Amino acid sequence: MFPAAFTDLELQPQAAGAMTILRLLAASSPNWPEVALVVARDPALSLALLIAQPVAADELNDGLNSVLRRRLERLGTDLLRAWLLGLGNTNTDCGSAPDLALLRAECALHLAIETRYPRPDEAYLAGLWRGFGNARRPPGETSAASTPGVKACAQQTRQAQQLSKLIRDCGLPASLGDALELGTVMEEQLEGAHPLLALALAAERLAYPQWQEHLPEVARLTGLHEGVLSSMRTDVAYIVAGHAAYPAAPALPCASEARLPATVSDDPYRSAGMLGLLTAAFFDLEPQQVQDRLASACPLFGLQQVPPLLTVDDSGRLRTMLPAPSAALSALIDELQLRVDDDKSVIALCARNAHASTVLFHNRQPGRSLADWQIAGWLGHKGLCCLPLTANGQPMVALIGLDHEHALSSELRWRYAALLGAAARSLHAAQRHRNEIAAREALLQQRFHDHVRKIAHEVTNPLTVLKSRLEMLGMQRPEDTPLQDEMVLLNTELDRIDKLMRTASSLPLDEVEVARCGVPELLLDMRSIYGEALFAERGIQLELRAARDLPPAAVPASALKQVLLNLFRNASEALLPGQRLVVSALSQVTVDGRASLELRLVDNGPGLPPERASAPFMPRASTKGDGHQGVGLTVVREILAQWGATILCRSQPGAGTRFQIFLPLEQRGAVLHHERSK
Repeated sequence: MFPAAFTDLELQPQAAGAMTILRLLAASSPNWPEVALVVARDPALSLALLIAQPVAADELNDGLNSVLRRRLERLGTDLLRAWLLGLGNTNTDCGSAPDLALLRAECALHLAIETRYPRPDEAYLAGLWRGFGNARRPPGETSAASTPGVKACAQQTRQAQQLSKLIRDCGLPASLGDALELGTVMEEQLEGAHPLLALALAAERLAYPQWQEHLPEVARLTGLHEGVLSSMRTDVAYIVAGHAAYPAAPALPCASEARLPATVSDDPYRSAGMLGLLTAAFFDLEPQQVQDRLASACPLFGLQQVPPLLTVDDSGRLRTMLPAPSAALSALIDELQLRVDDDKSVIALCARNAHASTVLFHNRQPGRSLADWQIAGWLGHKGLCCLPLTANGQPMVALIGLDHEHALSSELRWRYAALLGAAARSLHAAQRHRNEIAAREALLQQRFHDHVRKIAHEVTNPLTVLKSRLEMLGMQRPEDTPLQDEMVLLNTELDRIDKLMRTASSLPLDEVEVARCGVPELLLDMRSIYGEALFAERGIQLELRAARDLPPAAVPASALKQVLLNLFRNASEALLPGQRLVVSALSQVTVDGRASLELRLVDNGPGLPPERASAPFMPRASTKGDGHQGVGLTVVREILAQWGATILCRSQPGAGTRFQIFLPLEQRGAVLHHERSK
């Protein structure tokens, strides 16, 4: 359940500490600072968490407990409990000697404080982690282990070097790795070396059973008086005795016949508990959340990275479920077009028969399936272990890189399948939920379109009657030029209404509207059509100001008309008789590096209400009474955004309202068109 590098170091958590954490996590609201404190006293647990989530630059300045707490909270209660349930053998070793790691760590911490070392938590970790793998023993032991042979010494050296590499992988300073890698060194060698090395060696001497004999050496290493060191060592022993006293756990019998199963997979209670907790840890998460949590969990469970998870789509192809270990690798795997019925692929075989399969390519020679060979190479390994996963009958496969035949025991395969299966089931459930939502939305959309089509059909008839009536009126007075001009404008507006209804109902339109309009001409048309009804009849003044020779705006005329009609209607409803609205088309300006035309609407009315002025373009309930939905300004912004235009609003109670619209200008040599929805 630890990263692979932990295996050679033979790291195991303290049973009392792990059980204490499990009890703390069982609370409805876990005391995370207390959990972090227990983890900080355990060498294996603290190192595993920091390897799973490396330390950022200067993050340790916040304090070790804060660093651990953030990682614990990110993993969550369920995932942590599942991890702890699967850690090692839960059998109680009745004859084990007490661990001196905490004593060594506290000695290092207090020595750092006394010597004013700037990063005391680094010293604490150096003491806590020093001696992993039984590489260093106190002098005076009489067992055979006290005089290791050449092979044992070489193994201890490799373990120390491996531990040093792990420290660097945690994002911790190289000086800390050096303090752990170096074993026995002579005092004179420490001259000029990093001070953390001397602190770690001094802490180790103070943790010896005969620590008084080493006081002169520790005094020389630290520059502290022996009396100060003796007093500090006594205080530290008292502190450690109190800290190490975990709540009493139920005692397990030492008789071999009463010992629990050695593996989780053989223990029905632990395995059921782990499966339930892992399922809860990934339940109802979005794909990105699943990916993040899985990335944090995999190193804790012994996987260096998130392995590719494949599922079978409707066409029978095996596709990745997550961009793991990278989006680029997932894209490559998807491009293979590997099918579940491929009789050469071990991956496809695993998906078909739901049995774990292993393939190893010796000397990088491809086997029957080039796809399998390629995936193994892309993962940086000589072979693959294919683990079957299922979710509601949907076959899925996890691909774990291998470099040696039979590298994964049945216990590891069970653990990996438990973790990855929980994540895969969550992904499958999320995809199924998205499909259900999409189906419901499609049904609602179809119903809406059908309803709008009916409305559009009913509106078409009166529009046709109105256009025919206008045509007859125009024929009766052909010599009346002003009337003929009005008829043209009215017919244009009726056509626009017809197009809007067709667009809303998704009815096909053959015509293509050019994204180009002359703003001064459009303003005159708007005044001719709506000036009387919206403003003159209410005693409101409408004043138009437009600069000469303004270039065309790169916006369809129909879109700009819809925007101005919403703003005109709002102004006419807000202004009182005698008040005025001034609409100005100003000269060219530059907005976000693009030439634009400014269209400004300014009134001297009461202004927007304070709650509306703070966010004028957000939809909300209207204060105008029945028939108003409070979405007019929202529609205005959306229409303008569709064409790269922007709108600003300034309003104060009693001081009027100002809208500034910046319309992009037509680019030379570019032809912009707006095709209606089909």
